[in-house]
Amino acid sequence: MTEDLFVLPASFGQQRLWLLEQIQPDLPLYNEAVGLRLHGPLEPAALAAAMTGVLSRHEVLRTVLELEGAEVVQVVRAAGPTELPVFDVAGGHDAAMAEARALAGIPFDLGRGPLIRCRLMRVAPEEHLFAIVVHHAVADGWSLGVMLRELTALYSAAVRGESLDVLPELEVQYADFAAWQRQRWEEGELAGQLEHWREELAGAVPLRFPVDHTPAGASGTGTVHAPLKLPAAMIRQLRAVAPDRDVTPFMVVLAAYAAVLSRWTRQQDVVVGLPFAGRSQAELEPLIGFFVNTLPVRLDLSGDPGFLDLLSQVRRRCVGAYGHAEVPFELLVETLKPARRAGRTPLAQTMLAVNNTWLPGSVEAAGLRIEPVPLLQERAHFEVTVDLDGADDALSGSVVLQSDLFGQETADLLARSIVSVLRTASANPGAPVSALSCPLADQRAAATDIEEPAGAAAPVVDREPSDGRPSTPTEVMLSRLWSEVLELDTVGVDDEFYAAGGNSLRAVRVVMRARELGVELPVERVLGEHTIRELATSV
Repeated sequence: MTEDLFVLPASFGQQRLWLLEQIQPDLPLYNEAVGLRLHGPLEPAALAAAMTGVLSRHEVLRTVLELEGAEVVQVVRAAGPTELPVFDVAGGHDAAMAEARALAGIPFDLGRGPLIRCRLMRVAPEEHLFAIVVHHAVADGWSLGVMLRELTALYSAAVRGESLDVLPELEVQYADFAAWQRQRWEEGELAGQLEHWREELAGAVPLRFPVDHTPAGASGTGTVHAPLKLPAAMIRQLRAVAPDRDVTPFMVVLAAYAAVLSRWTRQQDVVVGLPFAGRSQAELEPLIGFFVNTLPVRLDLSGDPGFLDLLSQVRRRCVGAYGHAEVPFELLVETLKPARRAGRTPLAQTMLAVNNTWLPGSVEAAGLRIEPVPLLQERAHFEVTVDLDGADDALSGSVVLQSDLFGQETADLLARSIVSVLRTASANPGAPVSALSCPLADQRAAATDIEEPAGAAAPVVDREPSDGRPSTPTEVMLSRLWSEVLELDTVGVDDEFYAAGGNSLRAVRVVMRARELGVELPVERVLGEHTIRELATSV
């Protein structure tokens, strides 16, 4: 067992991932993975030394997450040599990729670790595949680029027989960022930014997607994909006629996507999650860690605005979001207390991401050509995601929908609708949103009823008046647990958990304390809005 060196506060992002892992502990929903194709003569010992160097430099890669008292903490373990045996794989590159994807599909245990695993596979004498899988709690997309750059430099030094002290010393570690983040929050430095979000999101309601299936709840473990290619000419045309000349390709796509969402859901109030790198200080840029934040950008499509007017609003809202991007998404949820539903991301049910990998096409290192290749994984953290990459005005990628909720036809229609809106808007930029061609909206117009989304709230049932006191053994147990975790003298069985001072971490603590008493509570139900009386009926 590797020695534990430090116990430090977890970042807010790590805390949220720890909570999510308690809901679905045996699923690889938050694994990050990349395969490196190595072309040329490889020295495995040098690669192992380089990987040892990366883990030595970045404490976060030697970290596990544990619950200590009422807080999630990072436990940093001592550095040690990386074992990197070479596995011979018959069947060529495709067989090696299949093994790499299988490796990426193995869940991590956040409390045991390690939270990174590697496998070096030999396909031919001068052809290898190096698979790297890491949990999102210790690395984001940017981090994979940092890891590749450092591996390249350290491998080259090792092959030449030089010292591995070739990289600049890191000024800070990820744990320093986590401590700084918490200090800023506790000292009120983020209060102004939080107030911005409070005003922006006041009264926002969840998107109600017309789903194809209505299971008990969406898990994100299965997805349906559809390719999406956005012609550069359309985006370039819209940027050229936009009132604001510094509109980016991303903003054009976001305006088109918001138009599709509004037409599809028949809602004029649309919130889209945007990923933000979260590295606001220069010393954070060379670090590996979980920095990425989610910004819930709200758009108003009431009054059927013209596309250019919508584009101007998108730019304004994006600039405002980027200027207030340091409030962790987790704190927005806990502070704003939006309506919660098990199996659904609060505040934003959809995400639009562009170029979130930060990986080059290929790099050279001591006679090797290293080519990163994606390891596709079946996962969807949001009900609907649009994932794009590209340069300049040419963007391509895919739409990813949770298969618990949607079928392949809907994914295909969504991809077609985004392109169709862009095409008609580029031909007539002043056209109102209602006039833009949207196959998804046309399909829904043919339906007579609007389906409720998966996991929709159950109808309200009239109950007999209650004096608030527990009346069954289960209610008594839950009342005691709530009092303990919420630090309240008394809790009524009709009190709502979050209104009584609860938060996601406290909800999981209720589950864990109940397990100690031999009672298994449904974690997803506990994380949703509920009272003791409502929860007791599901035990």
